[in-house]
Amino acid sequence: MSNLGEQSLTQFTDKLLSKKIFTCAVCENLLNIPIILIQNIGNVCNECCQKNNWEGLPNPALEMILNELKIPCKFQITGCKERMIFENLREHENNCKFHEKPCLMAHEGCEWKGIQNNFPGHFIDFHSEHVLTNQYGLFAIDMNIEEAVNITKLLKGKQECIIKIKRDVQDDILLYTICDVKNIECNYECFIKHMGKNGNCVETQCKVSSLNNINTTHVNLTALRQMTEASDVITIQIKICTSCESKEFDEKILHYFECPVCKTLMKPPIYQCKFGHSFCSNCRPKLEKCPNCRALFGTTRNYSLEGLTASISYSCMYHHLGCEETLSVNESDKHEAVCPFKPYPCPLDECSFRGTHSTIGDHLDQQHKDKVIAADFYKTTVEFRLEQMIDFYNYQQKFYMVFDENIFRLSFKRNSDYSFWAVEVLRKKDEDSVFIYDIGIIDMRKPDRKLIRCDLCFTDTNCEDLFKKCILFPNNILASYACNGMFTYYCQIRKRQ
Repeated sequence: MSNLGEQSLTQFTDKLLSKKIFTCAVCENLLNIPIILIQNIGNVCNECCQKNNWEGLPNPALEMILNELKIPCKFQITGCKERMIFENLREHENNCKFHEKPCLMAHEGCEWKGIQNNFPGHFIDFHSEHVLTNQYGLFAIDMNIEEAVNITKLLKGKQECIIKIKRDVQDDILLYTICDVKNIECNYECFIKHMGKNGNCVETQCKVSSLNNINTTHVNLTALRQMTEASDVITIQIKICTSCESKEFDEKILHYFECPVCKTLMKPPIYQCKFGHSFCSNCRPKLEKCPNCRALFGTTRNYSLEGLTASISYSCMYHHLGCEETLSVNESDKHEAVCPFKPYPCPLDECSFRGTHSTIGDHLDQQHKDKVIAADFYKTTVEFRLEQMIDFYNYQQKFYMVFDENIFRLSFKRNSDYSFWAVEVLRKKDEDSVFIYDIGIIDMRKPDRKLIRCDLCFTDTNCEDLFKKCILFPNNILASYACNGMFTYYCQIRKRQ
């Protein structure tokens, strides 16, 4: 029955499209949202409406119907069979492998147009003089960098890639574009070596992109001439390798990045003693003398080693626990903060449980239900008598708030003069997220009367500093909100937009 319903909906959609119900009355393309109804013209897309400075009425009914339908890709005529809801259609069509595109030799007069899968065959048949073949993925191209450079080559090795090299005379740079001609998702890297006189060279590394998501790498020609001592002709050596081959290279190099103290991989900033022994930024403050040569430390950094970190991939620091991710130095810290294999001890002092990013939330919910609030809002009433504050000196409570895979600790502390509230982020679903917490004091005699303050949630803050920067209220002010020796407060946690 569901197949019949799906078939009927497809037929209904095709019928509406054939009657041009969802076609812009001006450009005759598929309408996009918002749909504008123009008197004496009909439904038009937002682009046409703005282009003609028209004023019309919104058509929400048509928008709602459009959002419910599965629209066929506009490239179905060239072979695409995909149908999808409207909000995903444009992204698919931008990356559709059945999208006809002109030949990359159009600048030389080629008028061919076709889909991505047919491009390598066309290039080999009609532009064979521009095809370089090497089973190991190693290629060489001679180039005069003082002339108007516009080179396009098909590189046939383990993969098939197009390389375009163009000289920008105005900015005096070389522009490299390297893309896989078959795959939408690429996992290759390209190492380009510019060879000049006396063996001098300049190396550049770039990712191989897809034809739908082309990236360009810039090389400064002035610096290139100086480094290679070349005034005209240089040889460009190109090596294309998969990430697996690159990983083997990285593993050999990473041995030199191991901190001799903690045995973890060093990342910028990297410090060294006066004899060149390097140490990570975590160990350096703990050392008075170099453990290798006993020399005193200064503030010298190993910038050469730091510069190399941008060219290699780091294994996740939790690889021994099962994580197989390898990332650039800029990405590794973000990943490791939320790595699913990262060990998480239970935040309750009396509990010895150690879990992972995915299990710690379930542990808190199952074993510590009385101290866990499964929401971003918590409201409670506590005892409060100003004349008895001396008896509550350093009184403290802790609660744990869990929502959307994020874990927070709410700490409430009171002494004779002040009441303090602090919220710490113990686990984030997304490392880039920043959270804010609101503390509201409610006068239960007049619920509309509230005292509210907000602040950023804490991360990686020690116990001594926690209550030095948090939200606090003087107890003599809280007394005016108390009723029958009790006062009510709430905590609301929200993501900063």
